[in-house]
Amino acid sequence: AKGILLNVTGSSDLGLFEINEAAAIITEAADPDANIIFGAVIDDKQGDEIRITVIATGFNQRKSRMGLEELEIRSLVDGEELEIPSFLWKREKKGQ
Repeated sequence: AKGILLNVTGSSDLGLFEINEAAAIITEAADPDANIIFGAVIDDKQGDEIRITVIATGFNQRKSRMGLEELEIRSLVDGEELEIPSFLWKREKKGQ
């Protein structure tokens, strides 16, 4: 992606390490010359959860598309389950 909007939302306990780790994962997947706009929000209602919102644009159409099944899913917290987004529910049920 050549343009990325990245927002990290967490409670006041959210540390710089967690924010940097999330940003590193996103920038690693982006075009080296990508324009990345970053934001962080403190919301104590989040408790111990972190919400990361990414909007990406400007994909190179010549590269082969990678399906969701092929993506490496990494967790900031090893061993904990992540909430599955609703748009993936049907896809996950079909695979079972």
